[in-house]
Amino acid sequence: MELWTSLIDACGSALVAGLFGVVMWYLQKQEKQGKVRDEDTKKRLEMIQANTAKLADHDALIVSLSEIARQLQVSTEINSEGVKVLMRYMLQRYHATYMMRGFITSHEKQEFLEAYHVYHDKGGNGTGESWMREVDGLPVRDDVPVINPYLEMLKENNGE
Repeated sequence: MELWTSLIDACGSALVAGLFGVVMWYLQKQEKQGKVRDEDTKKRLEMIQANTAKLADHDALIVSLSEIARQLQVSTEINSEGVKVLMRYMLQRYHATYMMRGFITSHEKQEFLEAYHVYHDKGGNGTGESWMREVDGLPVRDDVPVINPYLEMLKENNGE
């Protein structure tokens, strides 16, 4: 729909510029034939020529703005896909951490659900939904200190 609106805007300006061009051509033709010689008509002709040039500049600006808008739309779509991929990775990591540990804190649950909603709003698939259901089913434990399992594995591998 935006494409049609942009096309109509661009064509509308071109149509007006074309009409001014026809009027200018007609006046120039009349002037050459000696039928139009008064000073007012010459001033109007100069004004029409100036306005036609301004309309041409306006048309060029609209075309360049339309191209910028198209590029922004493409960039936004690419960024949106990137955010979805990052959110899926975050959900996967959170899910693995919480499932390995066997419980979740209320703060972690809130963060997981916020991340899931962003992922879902970006068009994420059912995998994130199944992770969300599994995490939602974990017991909430705010009374136990949270230990990062990845840091613990690193410590074990390094012999600490």
